[in-house]
Parts: sequence; structure tokens; C-alpha cells
Amino acid sequence: MARILVVDDDTDHRAYVVQLLERLGHAATPAENGRSCLNILREKEVDAIITDIFMPGADGIELVTELNRLGLRVPVLGMTGGYKGVIRPYENLFEVLAKAKVLHKPFSARDLESALVEILADAA
Repeated sequence: MARILVVDDDTDHRAYVVQLLERLGHAATPAENGRSCLNILREKEVDAIITDIFMPGADGIELVTELNRLGLRVPVLGMTGGYKGVIRPYENLFEVLAKAKVLHKPFSARDLESALVEILADAA
């Protein structure tokens, strides 16, 4: 069982990912943006972060930049549905900064599980 922080400004999608993770046997903590994620990390240890890339209140790129600045080595998995048709340049930047994989919304439980196993194995 992994402790996973789920960061997404979309309440329904965040709840969906938390539910998927709990069905897979993980403990999931929700956060509505990068700022709240960083606040949670001050009080709680996690094994991985799954974050949306595009969101207000510190997006996924700002979040991984701050994680790197703070020296926090938490495996990160990105997710995106795109933003006004502009995906690829920001997705590439996120992948480089976070050394992370990106899932495209909507994704299945199987896609999530495979990506999570991969990032946790890479961190071990």
C-alpha cells in the first residue's frame, strides 16, 4: 500500500482518482492545487504525488519546480486533459522537470495502476 497525494482542481476527477487508488489498496489524500499539496507535505509523508498539470493556485509545473527547489524527492505522475488545445509543450516541460510520466484524461484504473507501479519502482 502506498500513500498517495492526488492534486486536481476538478473536484469530480480528484474524487474519481482517489476512489480508484483506494480500490487498488492505496491510501489517497486529496488536494485542490499545488499550494495545498505543499501545505499537506509539511505535515504528512507520501510515497507519490499524482497531479494535474493545468490548474489555478499553483499548477503541476509550479508544484514540481517547488518540490525540486525544496529537495523533496517524491515520485510524481502527471495527468492532463489539455488546456484550450495546448498540451504538448507544457506536457514536455512537466515530464522534464518532474522526470515524470503523464496520463491523459480520461484514463482507466489499469492505466493508473500501471503508471503508479512504474513510478514507485523507479523511486525504489
